[in-house]
Amino acid sequence: MDAIVNALLTSVPQSKPWQRQLRIHLTQLDREVQILRMTVSMARAVDEVTQAAAAACRTLRAANIYVGAGRADMGTKAAVRLAFELGEKIDRLVGSQE
Repeated sequence: MDAIVNALLTSVPQSKPWQRQLRIHLTQLDREVQILRMTVSMARAVDEVTQAAAAACRTLRAANIYVGAGRADMGTKAAVRLAFELGEKIDRLVGSQE
């Protein structure tokens, strides 16, 4: 998921409004993935990891809805959809650890 987000941040220009909005979602998601990674590596409480995973999943859901309804090309839509599906899997796996 992290590689997909970084690839999208690198490849999506900022010339159109939908691209700028997508980059806002992706930048937020990049921060949330960093927080998730840190909570896991620091062996924080399961509740903190669950909250970090849920925050990333919410941002992915918003980006997926935004891109799905917008003018994005099919490759961008597919990449965001894949990242969203991976985020949901992470959220479910982390949630099942409680």
